[in-house]
Amino acid sequence: MDKTEPLKYMPDYYNGVYEMEELLEAQGTALAWLDGKRERTLLNQFIIKTDEVGISLFEDEAGITPTPGESLEERQKNVLLHLLPPKPLTTRYLNRLFEIMNLKATASVNYGKRYAVVSANSVDIKPSDINSIKYLLNIALPATMVYQVGVSLSNTTVQREIYIGTATIAETFVSVKLNNGQLNFRHDLTRELYIGIGSNIYTSTSVGIDEKQKLMKG
Repeated sequence: MDKTEPLKYMPDYYNGVYEMEELLEAQGTALAWLDGKRERTLLNQFIIKTDEVGISLFEDEAGITPTPGESLEERQKNVLLHLLPPKPLTTRYLNRLFEIMNLKATASVNYGKRYAVVSANSVDIKPSDINSIKYLLNIALPATMVYQVGVSLSNTTVQREIYIGTATIAETFVSVKLNNGQLNFRHDLTRELYIGIGSNIYTSTSVGIDEKQKLMKG
């Protein structure tokens, strides 16, 4: 609610009356604060919408002790896993859980070897997401099943060309956001500068990663 909302309902004959306008603005501030508290109380009834206070109530109900340093999103996912209704665990249902938790990963199972593999791409997943996946697998999978989480590292290349006229100075800056927390990470930067009559500047930046990836087993 906007704190100026009460002013919209002020009768026309109060237009220009300073005291009435100030009174309604003061009441609007108090009403906006109360409306915000009411909305937050409503949102705290839904795990995925909770704040720090709301999620602590769900954790107390489920008997969960949060790990120091866990983000609000991680705590929400942990509570969601504990409070989901019982259902037979299948590969389809496991992938559905990933979707519900907004984890961009895919699970497959070798039933003969009792071996589960979860695959993801490094551009779609964060280290905290990997922890959430491992937490889910530790809860959902049978104790006799081994799992593996594989993250495919991507290759990125950025190239830009700029042609500048005589006696003109230009600078080019290319920034590539990359998850450098992965192993076997390689970053190559190449910059070539040509200056002269009819000069041009050529700048290229490439980011590469070894094809080998780190596999985490549980």
